[in-house]
Amino acid sequence: MEWKITETGYFELWNGPTPVLSAYSTAEHTDGRQIDTRTAQLSGTHTEADSTELVFTAGNGLVLTERLEVTSDGIPFASCSLSEANGKSVESRRLSPLIMQAPSQGISRLWRSLWSQMLLVPYDNTMWLRYEAVPPRAGRRSYDLTVLFSPDSREGLLIGAVDFTTWKNALVFSGFDAGKLEARCGIAEEGTHDSVEHGSMAGNKVYSSRFCIFQGKDYRKLLEQYGDLLKTLKKPLSWNGSVPFGFNSWAGFAFELNADNFRDTAAFMRDQLMPAGYLNEGITYANLDAGWNIIPDKILEEMVIQLHQNGQRAGIYDAPFAFFGQDTEAEIPGVPGHLYSEILLRNTEGEFLPRVDGAIPYDVTHPVWKEQMRWKLQRFIDWGFDYIKLDFLSHGGMEGCHFDDAIRTGRQAITEGYEFLTENLSEDKIGRPFFISLSIAPLFPFGYGHARRFSCDAFGTAEDVEYVLNAQTYAWWQSGRLYAANDPDHICLLKSFCMEKDSTPGEARARYTTAVIAGTVMMLSDDFRREEARQRALEFATNREINSLAASGSVFVPAESWGFSASNIFTAQKDGKQYAAVFHWKKGKEQVCVDLKRAGLHPTSSFRELWSGQILHPENGILTWPVQDCDAALLEEILPEDISGI
Repeated sequence: MEWKITETGYFELWNGPTPVLSAYSTAEHTDGRQIDTRTAQLSGTHTEADSTELVFTAGNGLVLTERLEVTSDGIPFASCSLSEANGKSVESRRLSPLIMQAPSQGISRLWRSLWSQMLLVPYDNTMWLRYEAVPPRAGRRSYDLTVLFSPDSREGLLIGAVDFTTWKNALVFSGFDAGKLEARCGIAEEGTHDSVEHGSMAGNKVYSSRFCIFQGKDYRKLLEQYGDLLKTLKKPLSWNGSVPFGFNSWAGFAFELNADNFRDTAAFMRDQLMPAGYLNEGITYANLDAGWNIIPDKILEEMVIQLHQNGQRAGIYDAPFAFFGQDTEAEIPGVPGHLYSEILLRNTEGEFLPRVDGAIPYDVTHPVWKEQMRWKLQRFIDWGFDYIKLDFLSHGGMEGCHFDDAIRTGRQAITEGYEFLTENLSEDKIGRPFFISLSIAPLFPFGYGHARRFSCDAFGTAEDVEYVLNAQTYAWWQSGRLYAANDPDHICLLKSFCMEKDSTPGEARARYTTAVIAGTVMMLSDDFRREEARQRALEFATNREINSLAASGSVFVPAESWGFSASNIFTAQKDGKQYAAVFHWKKGKEQVCVDLKRAGLHPTSSFRELWSGQILHPENGILTWPVQDCDAALLEEILPEDISGI
């Protein structure tokens, strides 16, 4: 690909003889002045081996420098900076290095077709947000990245930010010209849970995030290529241990959690589930979720010791960026003489930010916040825990007035908070591996957790199956690239505290399968005081072949996009074999047909269903799976050398 410059303030991206897009750039000063490359004067051009800088000057004294690059491996980048012609300091809270539209010549189906789709990526995973693939329309927005693609041909165009430590970024279709897609740095709104405008950046020059562009025949490959690129720019937090198998207390017990039911659950795993095949490399985790603080410190420490003696590991929970208490003048535990009101984030009028999801954000740049977190984390380490679920992390990135006045934006703040947490839980610091699982958290910045939950809370119904698969449909590529693993949330096989009735066996099988294919974290969560819950776990969580697939960390790729919902077919390859996971979440009887070639599978291969052992043979490249109500099938390709053993 290459950038070409026009005489009208536009710059065009070409792929060989084919135009990809046409774009211009804008920026705003906080004093209201603006600059637009279409109306400003091109006053200078500086070209290097792989980049060109275009310098635009406006009559109001603003200077916008557009930097266009194409790397040696052919990836285009664009960014911009704002400055003053007189050299004085400049301040901005909004830069738009790319405002894109259909190219000036040639016909691009992606830009012009009414059947094209735009991937809407949510800022985070709270309050049951989900991914969507929708037709481009005025005002549509996606956070940090998007893909324009054809669902039928899969042809796609990806535009994504690669810098996440300063600006909240978005891709926004103009409300005034529906044919224009803006790559915007500086967005703070309901979708980011902000009540304060985005912070401003100031200096001799203010720089935007960089945005990259990928074009190709399969939008799924583009998302994977984007993840691969990000991985080269910032490595994910590495995890050298195995895929965690175990139990999390939330769905099963919620605030009924206590030392007795937790001990009994760990013993059930040790005595029955582990011998039957629910484990990985001889290990299971027993993880406390919210509500653990009713258990005395001494008992917690004793429970961890007992778990370790039994060959198990222990996990705990915290919400480090969010204040759920009611008394803002209460003293902070671990920091005598200091009150919560000192470390709560405020707006420009000095008022606490409003509660989001029930909690006021902490100011994670405040030294007292760091002191109390250092005390809290050290207790977890001293008690011997091996795993932590960190929740409500979006609060750390909210816009506000921070104690450290060098921190001017929410993204700068959450990056500092993340770095503090990972430093204090690093293996180098504490002398042993410590698994960090991010629960409710923004997708970006990444690299600060071993796993990130790609959905909000998910339990054990057909609706939960579909909801988790929505995340799998559009976020599978993040596993192994942005994070060591995607976390499909705890696996409820019978009944969570918030379910009206027990799940069906088909719902249980489907829910377990959603976790197996996520590439992944495997945490059961039921109330094992019920004998029915124990029997359900023994039935569905001990299939050694299926658990081996989960333990491999294999990530299944969606066969289709599916708008607001989810693909019902996902595929993977492992050890030379092809696999397919097929789901059904509607009521009633149906024949689910898998077009093997369309799904990327061998059109003549037969498959063994790993839950039942049933053999399925294709007819004319179509595999048919009969199903009643919510259920799942996990299919393993039968190779010629396997036939003699069937």
